[in-house]
Amino acid sequence: MYIRHFLLFILFLLTISCSGPSSKIMELHEDVFNEKQSILCPKVSFIEGLDKLIVTLEEKETYKIKFHEVKWICYSEISKERNQTDNIDLSFSFKVDYIDDINDFKAEKFTFIVALLNKNNEIISKKKFSRSFLNNSKSEIISNNDALINIKVNNSNDEIYDHRLLLGFMKN
Repeated sequence: MYIRHFLLFILFLLTISCSGPSSKIMELHEDVFNEKQSILCPKVSFIEGLDKLIVTLEEKETYKIKFHEVKWICYSEISKERNQTDNIDLSFSFKVDYIDDINDFKAEKFTFIVALLNKNNEIISKKKFSRSFLNNSKSEIISNNDALINIKVNNSNDEIYDHRLLLGFMKN
C-alpha cells in the first residue's frame, strides 16, 4: 500500500516537472551540459561626452540623466559541442534630475549604447537600448535590474579582459 502511494507520488512529481514550458526544459538542459567558469572582465568606461544626457523641451533644459550604478560579471561558457562563448552580464541604474519642478507626470524615454572593443579598438559588438520611465519626482533613481544585458563573444581567441566595454547615451 505504501509502495503504491510512493509510486503515485513519484509519477505526480514527474508529470509536474515535465509539463512545464519547453524553455524551462532547455534552460535546465543548458545548465546541466554547459560548463561555466568565471573570467576576468574588460575595463568598463563611459564614452567621452556621452556619459550624461540633457533633455531639452521647447529649447528649455528639462532634465539630466546619467548612469548611477553599473554592475557586471564575466564568465566563459563551454557547450557540449565544445564551443566557447565569453559573456558579460550587465545591470544598470540611472539617475534623473529635473532642472525645474515638475507638475506634469508623463512617460519619458532615453536611449543608451553598449559597445565592446577588442585590444585593437575594433568594435566586436554594439547594441542600442531604449528605456522609458514615468517621472514622479524632481530627482529619482531608475533601476534596470529586471533587464539584464548580456554581451556574448563567440569562439574568441583573445582574452576578454584585454577588451574595453564602452557605455554612453544617444541623443534623440
